[in-house]
Amino acid sequence: MMIIRKRYFIPITTAVLFFSMAGISYQQLPFLEDDEGVRCIYYEAAENTITIDCDYASFGDLINTIHNRSLLEKLQKDGEYLLKANLRIADGSSFDMTSSDGVQYLKIAGANGIIVHGRILIEGVKITSWNTSSNDVVQQDGSGSVGRGYIQFVAGEGSEIINSEFAYLGYNEMGRRGFDLFGEGDSRFGYGPTHDMEIRNSKFHHMWRAFYSTGGYNITIDGNEYHHNLNYAIDPHSKSRDIDITNNWVHHNNIGIICSVDCTNILIEGNRVENNIRAGIFFSRNMTDSIARDNQVKNATSGIIISESSNNQIHNNTIEAATSEGILLFNPFEPDDGFTVNNLVYNNTISSSPTGINATRSYDNILENIMFSNITSSQYLLTRNSSIIIVDRDFDNALITEGGSATDNLVEIVNSGTIEVAEMNDQGIANRNLYNTDQEPYRKRLTNGDNIIVNS
Repeated sequence: MMIIRKRYFIPITTAVLFFSMAGISYQQLPFLEDDEGVRCIYYEAAENTITIDCDYASFGDLINTIHNRSLLEKLQKDGEYLLKANLRIADGSSFDMTSSDGVQYLKIAGANGIIVHGRILIEGVKITSWNTSSNDVVQQDGSGSVGRGYIQFVAGEGSEIINSEFAYLGYNEMGRRGFDLFGEGDSRFGYGPTHDMEIRNSKFHHMWRAFYSTGGYNITIDGNEYHHNLNYAIDPHSKSRDIDITNNWVHHNNIGIICSVDCTNILIEGNRVENNIRAGIFFSRNMTDSIARDNQVKNATSGIIISESSNNQIHNNTIEAATSEGILLFNPFEPDDGFTVNNLVYNNTISSSPTGINATRSYDNILENIMFSNITSSQYLLTRNSSIIIVDRDFDNALITEGGSATDNLVEIVNSGTIEVAEMNDQGIANRNLYNTDQEPYRKRLTNGDNIIVNS
């Protein structure tokens, strides 16, 4: 194999000084060199970091170069290694870590991390934190205060994660959250976001955050399992865009799938999202022009939340057993990132929940052909000056209620044929009337706990 990359040359005298500071002699730590004798795998004692700065290197090259057990130790069980330093893949470098190259389980001691500026392939490998005193993974507390191993991508390009497992990684610190795509490409960081990444058929569990991106783009997250992660499972963030989140099993997390702060063109499709505490799927803080479709969402406080986000499509999802509502269209008291408006919600099925759709401080969202079953309170709930537009609905004793907040809420029903509307007051049914919504929309303002029952 020819290693031709020539970067970060360290004179031998400087290297010897570094190694003496770390208690490691130059003779104990040989370097991988290219044909011209320039080192491209080396150790920087001041940062406790092994750097890969080669056009291409593999884990086999790493273990053939780093022989000091205080940095990288081969454990007794075949294929297991303990990393006791940071491992950095330099910009422009490519590094393969695969089971076919002799590593099956990499344990990261302390709060060290794998830091990827270039490209990495991880295939068939398990990676966890490791406590050398207890000889076990590092557990995290509820606030994420325990420093432990992490994986960080910094302006990386073209990385692939395939058939691997990541567990017990990350803590509550920027860039070290677990599996963290770090950097926006602005003056705060001085480098661009990570992009063109694929994550397939892998497992992520007991992480602080199992996926977090800042500004990431052109990313595929497909066929993975995310479970028992402490903060979020899948969390593209802060101007992330052009991300496909498809065919994953996301369960037993705080929040399942969320994208927040100026996300755009996010596809959430074909996922099984169940037993997540707060929300199954969450469109948050100016998430726009994105789609959630063909997902199965079960057992969350809210099945799908759209908050301060507009111009999205939510369709063909099955939402079951939400403890509050199937779909929440929400704006906070003082929205500062956007408004929940002009979202198209259609062809969804919502069952076994107290409320089907809850509109709170949101307006002009279109709800088309929504199917409900076993809704124990109301199919539609409007509070705090909300409006909804119901389209193409076959009604069967559909209860539309105002939340009793003495505010002005508007329900509009269009293109749903002839409907019978029973208007309710404190004494019961006030009147019944027929309306042909194909000819003229039915509009009703609800205040002070008003209710209507609609039948086709």
